[in-house]
Parts: sequence; structure tokens; C-alpha cells
Amino acid sequence: MSPTPSLNVSLTPHLERFIAALVSSSRYQSASEVVRAGLRLLVKFEADGLPATESGNQNGIAARARGGSKKPVQPADRRDG
Repeated sequence: MSPTPSLNVSLTPHLERFIAALVSSSRYQSASEVVRAGLRLLVKFEADGLPATESGNQNGIAARARGGSKKPVQPADRRDG
């Protein structure tokens, strides 16, 4: 098996704390594992035709996280990242 290429990314402090909390909780063993899990969800959202980016549709991930609610995401509802 060939080595997995590495990739450096910039994260907001909120996302850094979120990843650290998930690793600390023992749900994930590393930050890379958390990021891969998130990317798998993003692949699924894109395959389902649900835009997950703010530029595509602010309701993408937020609506799915609320169980498919159509309630628009207000700026106060969002976190930095």
C-alpha cells in the first residue's frame, strides 16, 4: 500500500477546538480521522445534491443537521467554520 499523501489545511479556532474535543472523547483517534469522517459526509451531501457550502446554499449542512428543516440559517445561527 502506498503512503497516504499529507495535506496542510488552515482551520478556525472553533474547528480546532471541535476536532480536539472529538479526539479527546476517544470517538476518534486522530485529527486526520475526524477530517476524513467530515469529508465522507461532504461527499455524501454532494452526491445527494445537497450543497454544503455557504456559496451554494446556506441551508445545505445546517438543514440536514436539523433533520431536513427548511428554516433558513440566520447569521446568528452560524459558527465560524
